[in-house]
Amino acid sequence: MVEGLTQALAAKRVDIRVLGLRDAAWDAGDVEGWRGASPEALTTYGPSSFGYAPRLGSTLFELAPDIVHLHGLWMHSSYVALRWVERTGGPLIVSPHGMLAPQALRYSSRRKALVQRLFQNRCLAAAKGFHATSHAEAADIRNFLGDVPVEIIPNGVDDSDVVHPVWQARPRRILALGRLHPVKGYDLLLRAWARVEPRFPGWSLEICGPDPDGYGEILRSLIAELKLTQAFIGPPRYGRERDTYLAQARLFALPSRSENFALTVPEALISGTPVIASTATPWQGLTENGCGWWVAPEVDQLAAALAEAMSTPDEELENMGKGGRDWALATFSWERIARRFTRLYEEFAQTEPIVGRNRKT
Repeated sequence: MVEGLTQALAAKRVDIRVLGLRDAAWDAGDVEGWRGASPEALTTYGPSSFGYAPRLGSTLFELAPDIVHLHGLWMHSSYVALRWVERTGGPLIVSPHGMLAPQALRYSSRRKALVQRLFQNRCLAAAKGFHATSHAEAADIRNFLGDVPVEIIPNGVDDSDVVHPVWQARPRRILALGRLHPVKGYDLLLRAWARVEPRFPGWSLEICGPDPDGYGEILRSLIAELKLTQAFIGPPRYGRERDTYLAQARLFALPSRSENFALTVPEALISGTPVIASTATPWQGLTENGCGWWVAPEVDQLAAALAEAMSTPDEELENMGKGGRDWALATFSWERIARRFTRLYEEFAQTEPIVGRNRKT
């Protein structure tokens, strides 16, 4: 999100800087493909989950921004943002990116409880407002913090210049893209696939994504246990390769147990690919706009959606893909999103911090 948003804001002549954390992917070439506002990737030490970057604080104070927009929680960056508010009194906006959802809070709960006591509570209390990408995420924020100001603005998506193959040339592949993690529900998808694979011999399922915690081996073991022959765990896909893979799929699957937005959905829609998403994601618009399925993250429901989708005639699937692309372009363009964020920054710069409001901890 940060790349597309800051690129669009910079195009509107907003003076914006991006402070992030250096990782192997950045050094391996991500820096060359970065299209957002001027970035600085800072070296970290210790556990990557905490993201301790000693130079983050000094760099932020040297920049002397008028407003700070914090993306994500439970890391050293929250402490730095808190110190900036305490020292300058400047406005802080926080985008939790789904990290206050009950499902997300259950992961690494002990570490989060410690961070919460040390500085995360104070950081949240010092914020002047919050950004959510969906109504469901806004509810999670208020459930955790009480009656706080939350602006709902979806993530944006860029149109791709990848040439979309004619529909008949697309392989009969169902694609899932995302970090390999239990919350993504890929185990549910594989168990659902086991129920339909024998009925659709011409189809395949591929799950691709980065695997920082080794969860991919668990999924491969499940494939072997279920004796699946047309289900595969693939490597992560980035940039143009990612766009090409999306444009070559017949269907995209998002079986998550919890998701605040999932940028992969509008990316798939932009590619003209219909989507099957779980009701634990904010994508009821798939059915409202006739470009996909929105079902419970349960094996029975996912299996039924897969069977229905794969039984849908090619012409109908193609029309669903075209309708989804039109909807995504009209709703999630970065230029439109940037206008809303500009108004948000201006609004929150005039409000008081939420210190003293009721917070559930």
